[in-house]
Amino acid sequence: MRLTDEVLLSADKCTAEAISQSLMLASAGRFGLLPSLRPFQLSLNIASGYVEVTNLDLLAITRAGDVIDLNIAGGITDTSNTQIPLPNDEEELFLTVNVQPEAWKDNEDGYMEPTYTFELITPQSALSEHAMPIAHLVHNDAWEEDTARFLPPALYLSVHHRWDELRIQLVDILKSIHEKTKPQAQSLVKTAISIYWPIVQKELIKANTEHETMTPATLLGCIQNVVGGFAIACEVDEILTLEDATIFYNFTQVPYNYQKAYLRIKQGIGMCRAINEKIDKFSLLSAPPKPEPEPAPKPEPKPDPRRSWLGKQI
Repeated sequence: MRLTDEVLLSADKCTAEAISQSLMLASAGRFGLLPSLRPFQLSLNIASGYVEVTNLDLLAITRAGDVIDLNIAGGITDTSNTQIPLPNDEEELFLTVNVQPEAWKDNEDGYMEPTYTFELITPQSALSEHAMPIAHLVHNDAWEEDTARFLPPALYLSVHHRWDELRIQLVDILKSIHEKTKPQAQSLVKTAISIYWPIVQKELIKANTEHETMTPATLLGCIQNVVGGFAIACEVDEILTLEDATIFYNFTQVPYNYQKAYLRIKQGIGMCRAINEKIDKFSLLSAPPKPEPEPAPKPEPKPDPRRSWLGKQI
């Protein structure tokens, strides 16, 4: 049999499909940035009417198992579709990199590589299983990149330093809470401390020991456990009253969302800081005043036996 271009292309497709299925199984259907010696980098030129990707270094996996290996500025990949028009009737958009299934093209080294395209989608649009979101654009007076509320999804926190910074912040807060709860184990709020201290210890150990394999979803779960545990401890304690308990309970019920994961985790870190400040005030609490005992009832006077006749009082 002759090894024609069609045969070689079919063999490459089968190999790529097998690799994609293996990666999809290994990542359990998750998608995001992959561990790499090349950190994720993105530079955008947002002009009137369009956004241009001027620099991108990306190694990621899609939900379908496609590996996205892009380096635009380095000249490894030749992409002609780096300018995307901006709509006039939207206030929020996500920039995604899409892999075109079974669409291959020759590169400068004589090899074939997948075809990548860029697309802008609204927050309400469904994300394609062959796509990877890389930026969040918002329109105030003009279009601008929103890096304060969005970070590309990652398989692990260690993949990107900004994801791991959130874990480090949580560890520092939990260490501070641990040091403050330890001397109050026998204080007036010992009921709340006995509930909350083990939770803090558990999540602190997890955040310290699982930092290489911890995912953003796991980090959000740790924070929700810390926040919810504090609300429950205050609820059970006889002295403490948490005025904003509803906010704490509502946060524990927030599901993981790839679009808002970075923002939700930052909000949770802020709530943990607030808990740390509230624990400072535990030592200022005083025991409630004990109720005054009721006066003992006066005994009824005994009848005078000298003033009775035939057993009746006269």
